[in-house]
Parts: sequence; C-alpha cells; structure tokens
Amino acid sequence: MQRDQLDSGVIEAGLDPAVAQVVSVSVHNTVESTNDEVRDSATPSADFTGTTVLAEEQTRGRGRRGKAWHSPPGGNLYLSMGWEFDLPIERLSGLSLAIGAMLAEAFAREFDAELQLKWPNDFYFDGRKLGGILVELLPEQQGRQRLVLGIGLNVEMPLLAHDAIDRPWTDLSTVIKAPVERNKLAASIINTIAGSLAEYHRQGLSYWLEPWRARDFLLGRPVTVDNPMPLTGTAAGVNDEGALVIHATTGQCVVAGGEVSIVEFGGLS
Repeated sequence: MQRDQLDSGVIEAGLDPAVAQVVSVSVHNTVESTNDEVRDSATPSADFTGTTVLAEEQTRGRGRRGKAWHSPPGGNLYLSMGWEFDLPIERLSGLSLAIGAMLAEAFAREFDAELQLKWPNDFYFDGRKLGGILVELLPEQQGRQRLVLGIGLNVEMPLLAHDAIDRPWTDLSTVIKAPVERNKLAASIINTIAGSLAEYHRQGLSYWLEPWRARDFLLGRPVTVDNPMPLTGTAAGVNDEGALVIHATTGQCVVAGGEVSIVEFGGLS
C-alpha cells in the first residue's frame, strides 16, 4: 500500500493560526531520534519553543529509561517538539500524564477512538500498545525550563514489525478501521499540544487529572513495579502529583517512577 509522505508545508497549513505563530515544522527522511534533533537545536540564542521535528524513520528511537523504540520507515508518526516553561521544575513532573490526557481527548473527538492511558506515558487500545510519550528535560536557560516532548504513534505499522516487537501492539488505522492521513494527524497533535500547554502553565496537572483517571489502563490490575526494588500489588490510580498508587501487602505505596508490568498479561509492559 502506498503510504502518504510527511510534508512540512501540508502540516503547517493545518495548524491553527495561533499555533502557527509559534511552531516551526521540519520533516526528515531518516534521523537517529527526533528528540535528539530538537535537543541539538537548543542553543542559547535559539527560539526553542515550538521547534517541531518529524521523521519517516528513526534509527535509534527510544522510550523511557533509554529503552529502544522500534521505528520502522513510513507509516507511523515520530514527532518531537521543544518547549520552554516559566515554571518551577517540580511543576513539570506530571507533564507526560497531561499530554497523554490532551491527546487521548483529541483522538476521541477527532477519530472516535477511546484510548486508555498506561501510567505514566503510554497509549493503549484493547490491551495493546498504540504509542508513547517521552519528555526529556534539558539544562535550564535563563531561569526557564526547556523540555523536548516526544510522541511515537503506531499509525499503519508495517507487517514485518510483528517479529521485531515483543509485546501486544496495535495501530491507529486498525483502531478506527480506516486509513489515517499522517499529515492531518501530525497537525492535530501539534495543535492539541501547543494549544493546551497554556492551560498547563496556569493549572499544572490538576486540569488534566480527571480526563487521565477516566482512561486509567492499570486501575484495579495486579502489577509489578521495578523501581529499583520489585513491588507487587494492585494499581489504585494516581495521586494529585501524578504518582502511581499501589495497594501492596505492606500497605499503600506511592511510586514516582519505574517500569510497570501487568501480572495477568504475563509481563506486558
């Protein structure tokens, strides 16, 4: 099947006027990582906010904690955006959850796709991983926090990817049972994130907690957290700071980071 090619001009034409004023889009055929491309543009004199990079293929794509992210050429979406925040660093701890909630609501609205969110940063549908978010903090610049916001989304995954991915997965075209125009999807994601970050500046994670909790994939499931000592219990949602709450045999525990496996799925992560 001939896939649509990513085109920066088409994507920018789909941006809301207010978003287009602050976002610049570039598209590459192959990069090591879109997050790295944005990070490398963050010079002291650069206008970093809104710098957005997409690629048809990543050769060294990664997820949280340096895990490899399978990024085959064509068909999927690998997008990273730079942003500056005039906020204390502790206010940014829930940003990946907020972005997940922003995008899940947008997918429901625009594609009638009801996704679930697996703490802290993954998209799921029907027990299968659809995509993920990677937020990377850069050195502070003149009192402002600089971050790279990375989105990896399976859109129309090549069939050969079955052998390269060791966990249940799906893609957006399968979820909505229709082809997806990736340029339109990219513009929608950029509009959603850039248009919603002002609310995050004002209210932080609190504004997005209820939408996130309504899609909590782990809630009520038996899980194991490897951080750094293994912890097993039942996922009991997230607290107001976005940390995972687990009911364990030793009592209630709060987990701020780590890899979570779902026991009933035999180690699905």
